[in-house]
Amino acid sequence: MSLPPLKNVKKAYVYMIRRHHLLVHEHVDYPEMPLALPGGTLERGEFPNLAARREAEEETGLSGGFGNMRLIGKDVQVHVRHRMKMDRWFYLSFPKVPLPQSWESWEMTPSDWHEPVLIRWFWLPLSEMPERSWNRVLRQYMRRRGLA
Repeated sequence: MSLPPLKNVKKAYVYMIRRHHLLVHEHVDYPEMPLALPGGTLERGEFPNLAARREAEEETGLSGGFGNMRLIGKDVQVHVRHRMKMDRWFYLSFPKVPLPQSWESWEMTPSDWHEPVLIRWFWLPLSEMPERSWNRVLRQYMRRRGLA
């Protein structure tokens, strides 16, 4: 018996950094969910850099605050249990406008939820980044530049 092929999902994320802090969010109503970056799933035919900006602006509620974004890495994750392969692009950005210390926004069309989700954004010190698959690319980038 052969297994069905893996579903290929493409995602793009933004590492927004301000004064040695990384922009992350937590789910207000689901505290057991891990911290996450702004970003999400590419739409059909969409380029990763455009998806990263679109998703980041939709999720944060900030329009135009992400400034220039530079691709710093890509990885692939395979989730055998879910029969899924994820191609992930990671972009580095620095805010071009002043941003608050924290704020809340609604993600109206989350890809892995059925209803809108309230999320709280805040700046996490880079020294306190949790061990998560999404931070590998940033850590590698910082090591290559002598910043880690």
